[in-house]
Amino acid sequence: MTSINTQKEIIKVLIQIAAYDGASLDFLSRLIYLIRPNRKQMKNQNLAGFSMLVQYIEEDEKLKLGLKNYLSRLLKGQKISSSLTNSNIISGIDFWRELKNRLIYKILPYQPVQGSIEYLLVNVFYRPSDGRWASRLDNEVCAHFLGLLGFRGLYEREFSDKLLQEMLFAIRVLSHRITGNAFDMEVLRMVPEYANLESPFAALQDEIDNFLQEVNQAKVIRDKDDIYFKHLHVLILQCREFIQRAYRNKGKYGISFKVHQQLMLMERLLDRLVIVLDFIVIEEGKESRVKLVEFIKALISFNSGRSEVKDYINKSSQLMAREITQNTGEKGEHYITSNSRDYWKMFRTALGGGAIVALACIVKMKLSGLDASLFGKAFLYSMNYATAFIAIYLFHCTLATKQPAMTAARLAQVIEEDMKQKGNFEQLAQLVARVFRSQFIAFAGNVLMAFPVALGIMFLWAYIFDVNIAQNKADVLIQDLNFLLTPVIYHAAIAGVFLFISGLIAGNISNKTKYKNIPIRIKEHPVLKLLLKEKSREKIAGYYERNMGGITSNLWFGILMGCTGTVGVILGLDLDIRHITFAAGNFGLGLYGLNFQITWQVVLISIFGIGLIGFTNFIVSFTLSLLLALRSRGVAFGAIFSIIGNVKKYFLLHPYSFFFPPVEAKVVIEKVDGVLEKEEV
Repeated sequence: MTSINTQKEIIKVLIQIAAYDGASLDFLSRLIYLIRPNRKQMKNQNLAGFSMLVQYIEEDEKLKLGLKNYLSRLLKGQKISSSLTNSNIISGIDFWRELKNRLIYKILPYQPVQGSIEYLLVNVFYRPSDGRWASRLDNEVCAHFLGLLGFRGLYEREFSDKLLQEMLFAIRVLSHRITGNAFDMEVLRMVPEYANLESPFAALQDEIDNFLQEVNQAKVIRDKDDIYFKHLHVLILQCREFIQRAYRNKGKYGISFKVHQQLMLMERLLDRLVIVLDFIVIEEGKESRVKLVEFIKALISFNSGRSEVKDYINKSSQLMAREITQNTGEKGEHYITSNSRDYWKMFRTALGGGAIVALACIVKMKLSGLDASLFGKAFLYSMNYATAFIAIYLFHCTLATKQPAMTAARLAQVIEEDMKQKGNFEQLAQLVARVFRSQFIAFAGNVLMAFPVALGIMFLWAYIFDVNIAQNKADVLIQDLNFLLTPVIYHAAIAGVFLFISGLIAGNISNKTKYKNIPIRIKEHPVLKLLLKEKSREKIAGYYERNMGGITSNLWFGILMGCTGTVGVILGLDLDIRHITFAAGNFGLGLYGLNFQITWQVVLISIFGIGLIGFTNFIVSFTLSLLLALRSRGVAFGAIFSIIGNVKKYFLLHPYSFFFPPVEAKVVIEKVDGVLEKEEV
């Protein structure tokens, strides 16, 4: 219910309008402010303010006439085309510039030139929610309201009418903007299939020019079955197919953020073109003023989206997120084991990863004793980490916590498939079991090798040089594993975030490699042609294509890990990283440094701390990657609760499969009566 005070205020404003003979927007802005529903009213679909306004002008002829004359003065000579061509249409292909503008508009609203409907809308319907509540108003009630004020519907207007002339001009502007973007070189290279064919955008532009010419000669009938309207819609569909083909080709050619913005702009312009064309058409069974109501609602909605940030970011980032996660998913398929052979292969590669990390632990311990500057230590630590991670990658070993960031895309893909087919996530639950046991055995391999290798090197070093190099750092190394005394989970979570970022970098580099045609450019490099044979150039190009994403992501992962502590010192914050494999190696160094003089309670706490670090590394990086992958495929985050339920159910039925591969049936071949027969045992 509208409050008594609000009712009185509405009447007061209507009386003021009736006595006013100017064209200021202040009274209209105040009137809309009074009938605008608050959040609670919006939630309850309570739009009583507008109903009250209609009632008052129905009951009082003077108020009705005053409002009618006031609106006539406001709308006289106003230009509409800019609202149809500009409102809520991204102003260009610069993502950051558009985002900055939208954020600024939230604080300091955009002000178009006076004398346009756009100016009226910006200053009257200035709330982002105005489009939503206006769209919920009953069309019949709104049409009745316009009738009371003497507004003609859209059908009674000829093409010579100013409103329709503005629509026709908007159609011309929109078509030119669409065609201009379609013939950009970067867009055309995404669809080489159209290189030798007539572009649908050129055909659309020609048809619109012809349509406008026929309108001026009164040869166009405002019917959706009219040949001109039908042909325009066919060409618009062909233009949409062009855009979709460009999206489909992204896996083959890659895609830049600029091109994605252009394609998105073209889609929005086509959508707007369809909307404007539909408002010109006379629809059978729809009342003329109802059509005008829909037109007005559309204008308000366009205006309300001008400062919308969330929707803009979502639409802009979705395709790139999908492409990045798709690349990480492709790289990460080998991180998911399917059978016993894969499972034990993962264990062996994880042993190799653990050995490399053990060496990195010792190098870092030695580097920590150097008298270097903050920058110097950050650089040395970063290079140590990066060298270890790149070595693990190049030697095809496994670092356990790289799995979550690289396999989340595959999980999201299965979620999408499950939702389309059954909606119960059974397939996903099985995949989660595979990922978890792959993670489990990788953890085991890393830890079981990092600890003894670090310890063994300490024994060997002491045997050769007769010195315990871990003695001075032993207390710190052991204490860093104590979750009761240090923020182990927090530091492990930071490492998890870095794992997630490294996954993004890998996908992004793979996408850029495709988009910029790097392998082909290497093979066809004129200088390399003089120096190397074709086979050698192909090997270099292939190596770059296969490995540059992994090498770059591991380099940056190392830099992020190595600089964190230094950044923490500079900012005065408790920033550090904890990684399970390094934690296991450091535990070995700490034990030796203390000459194994350590209580069993501290041993248990340290072992539990190592497990906690690994679990946190996994959960944080996996959750972030999965959320990104879900976002990229348009799957609602609310589906996570259903996913958890299905995984829990599957775990209760098959707990063994979360840690060990399924027992494979053996095939026995026997010769029975001269015939070979197979039997599973």
